[in-house]
Amino acid sequence: MSSRANLDALSQYEWLIMNHIWEVESASAREVMEALPEEAQRAYTTIQTYMERLVDKGYLTKEKIGMVNFYTTNIPRESVVDGATNNFIDKVFQGSGSSLAAYLLKNNKLNQKDLEKIRDVLERGE
Repeated sequence: MSSRANLDALSQYEWLIMNHIWEVESASAREVMEALPEEAQRAYTTIQTYMERLVDKGYLTKEKIGMVNFYTTNIPRESVVDGATNNFIDKVFQGSGSSLAAYLLKNNKLNQKDLEKIRDVLERGE
């Protein structure tokens, strides 16, 4: 098991922050605050607290430049998504990816475009 698998899970709000930092590669708390959608706005100090927690959890690194802390990711997005997805499938579908796929198909959670992407992946053997 890799050290990445030992990271604490991300909360929904932490995903918002991490997704932004993965996109821009480095950001201050103020930059993150300004980039979040209106419904996700929080006080600057709250965002700063979340970002410090992400440093403590090992997801981010902090570097002080002048008076401002800039945060960069320690872990590629794909690695975190893989871990979270596998954890979800293990918990909810007893480790069965096909059960997840059957659930998505049965409950109309996949549109035609999604199905075409899945067919393309299967045809390429990925």
